Amino acid sequence: MNYWIFIVTEHKEVGLKAEEIFLQRMTDSFWGLGEKTPNRRNLVQDDKVVYYVGNPIMFFAGTAALKTSSFKLSDEQKNQYGHNNPFYISEYGVELKDIHVWSTPKSVIDLVPQLSFIDNKEFWFSYFQGGVRQITEEDYKTIIGERYTSLVEQISTAKDIESQAEFALEAHLEEFIYQNWTSINWGSKLELYKTDETDGRQFPAGTWSIDFLAIDKDKGDIVVIELKRGKTSDSTVGQILRYINWVKDTIAKSGQSVRGIIIAKDVDEALKYAVKNTDIIVKTYKVDFQLKDN
Repeated sequence: MNYWIFIVTEHKEVGLKAEEIFLQRMTDSFWGLGEKTPNRRNLVQDDKVVYYVGNPIMFFAGTAALKTSSFKLSDEQKNQYGHNNPFYISEYGVELKDIHVWSTPKSVIDLVPQLSFIDNKEFWFSYFQGGVRQITEEDYKTIIGERYTSLVEQISTAKDIESQAEFALEAHLEEFIYQNWTSINWGSKLELYKTDETDGRQFPAGTWSIDFLAIDKDKGDIVVIELKRGKTSDSTVGQILRYINWVKDTIAKSGQSVRGIIIAKDVDEALKYAVKNTDIIVKTYKVDFQLKDN
């Protein structure tokens, strides 16, 4: 059995609030999916789902189980679930069962420190993209309140947060790259890999998250970009190789190459040899802080 977060956000361009969309889909016992929705093909009957309602509310709103696996809608089904509104018309979807809309939603901010799929706690909101995100059973139980957290674990979690403060630069580096994407010299013309649900940042890859997924507009390659974030060289390379192979299996078209970029503060011998003879390159960054007279 798999566990998922289904994400719904506000769509101002069509005048629909996130909670309005959520309640309509709960009434329909149906959830619409796009052709490029991450993880669409992996949705299986009886999988369990928790719902995240995004800006401006940002809460978990309820649970359901999948009555069906992902399927392509017929014209009749498109009319049934479309409500004479182009926004609600989707090519794919899943039917739902065992729906529970919580009378008291749960604030995501309160749960962030305990959720393992969120590595960068400071910029946690970037993990709630993609429409459909796979999570572990432990994270699912944490969200719905069935997982007991011991005092030792609470203390450990608090220490983890303090440790992240020590690596504030790495935490903000991801945000800096995202905000300054077009100004960065990638060595080729890279654009973030965008779908209807995600802009390529913290791209859902099974139960993992790719820091940035991009397209090389000149070569047509898909590019996986990962920040080293103080991890060991071996674990960083192992992680990006896992992501590259996942992209090859689930996203890349026939004949489309997939390569990787690791962004690190420096390159040690371990990292140098770990990426040798692979489709991974390493780019380093430099922080230039100067005080000047005015």
